[in-house]
Amino acid sequence: MADFSFNCPFCNLELSIDESGIGQEIECPGCKEVLIIPAPSGQTTVEAEEERAPFIPQGNLPEAKIIKNAAKSLNIAAKTVEQHRVKTFRHHEHVRDGKDSFDETVSAFIGKLGDDKVIGLEVFQYTSLTVQKDGEGKETTVPTSEFGVLVHYKA
Repeated sequence: MADFSFNCPFCNLELSIDESGIGQEIECPGCKEVLIIPAPSGQTTVEAEEERAPFIPQGNLPEAKIIKNAAKSLNIAAKTVEQHRVKTFRHHEHVRDGKDSFDETVSAFIGKLGDDKVIGLEVFQYTSLTVQKDGEGKETTVPTSEFGVLVHYKA
């Protein structure tokens, strides 16, 4: 049988499955809700049931109990759902021993993501407190104006 795709009725995650699984109960890999695999569009559930229904002889038969189909191992492939994320880089966090690695750090992060994943960059200004020693060796805390970058991306 051929594969077809459908969306989870709870979280709208797109799932792909073999048509032999129609009517089976499965757990959605995205939201973990139990759902019943629907018939492909264009085919009604009744048609799908008739296609899969075994022949039952007519006549006097012992009383039968209705049971659920046994859980089968199904080949379900969930498409990855990308979420929007942000990463903040503060300039003062990337200066060590007089060496400024801010630009290299931000560039490396964006390079790993790839241009198609970056949604936007936003520069911001902030104030951090730095400890400085005066001429007498006394430490004081001084507010220092700094900058940073917020990277908005898909992951």
